[in-house]
Amino acid sequence: MARNFSANPDFRLIGLCDTNAARLQQIGGLYPAALATESLDELLATTPDIVAIAIPVAGHFEVARQCIAAGCHVLVEKPFTATVAEGEKLLALADRAARRIFVDHTFLFTGAVQEMKQQLGSGNLGELLYVDSVRINLGLFQPDIDVIWDLAPHDLSILQYLVGHPPQTVSAMGTSHNPQGTVDVAYLHLDYGEGLTAHLHLSWLSPVKVRRMIFAGTRQSMMFDDLDQDTKIKLYDHGVAFDTQDLENRTQILVSYRKGDMRAPAIAPSEALAVQAREIATALRGEMTPRASGVDGLAVVKALGAASRSLRDGGQPVQV
Repeated sequence: MARNFSANPDFRLIGLCDTNAARLQQIGGLYPAALATESLDELLATTPDIVAIAIPVAGHFEVARQCIAAGCHVLVEKPFTATVAEGEKLLALADRAARRIFVDHTFLFTGAVQEMKQQLGSGNLGELLYVDSVRINLGLFQPDIDVIWDLAPHDLSILQYLVGHPPQTVSAMGTSHNPQGTVDVAYLHLDYGEGLTAHLHLSWLSPVKVRRMIFAGTRQSMMFDDLDQDTKIKLYDHGVAFDTQDLENRTQILVSYRKGDMRAPAIAPSEALAVQAREIATALRGEMTPRASGVDGLAVVKALGAASRSLRDGGQPVQV
């Protein structure tokens, strides 16, 4: 975050804060003109306009609260807060203080997700039927959150941005294979209404790393593979059609299959945080509505909270 904000001409990096002295010294050496401190109070005494918060989620609320109370806008790493109540309190505090909250939903600022937004908006896929996502790898175990809170915010924020609204219900199943008892493998079923569902497979225990989402439409299907550096987005002219005539007098549904070409649109390279920094500057000037605000962050936290409740209830659907 420090590198992207320091490289943006709309911002001037004035301070760095880290309670890890060795890390602070290392990063501070890269930006000698900025204050390097282990004290948040000392950082806030420099009266920054905006503070970027990249710490474990358990500390998001209190640090963001102090920053907003000191008159700062904030950019908070995902997930926004550890609970829905914390998120609601921060939004209320920011509203009273006339401060802005931005959330680091990184993927929304990538060329790949912007391409998917364009494809869905153009109608090329037709009606979206379902989404299947796999986000698995070996590690990294987090000390304060489970695999759902660690990995699902990426998928939830992408889907919320592309679909235009959060899911209506969430069902979650998961298991733990570690001494701490933290859920490290999970499956989420999301119902977005009007027949649209999404399925998320999340794991810290996979021997291979996979970052793939499939969007199945009535006209075309689209696959997003974040690990494919050359063809992140692939569009498949594949589908099925059902003969619905005279269904009452037939014992079988007639299905026709279509298999056409695959094409991979060119994705312009860009660094997500650099794009978000530019957008934040534009939003603070009042020239646009940010695509990852505190409201968006809270919506994702609500879906995560629903997933946690479903997990405790044996996978029962929970309203978001």
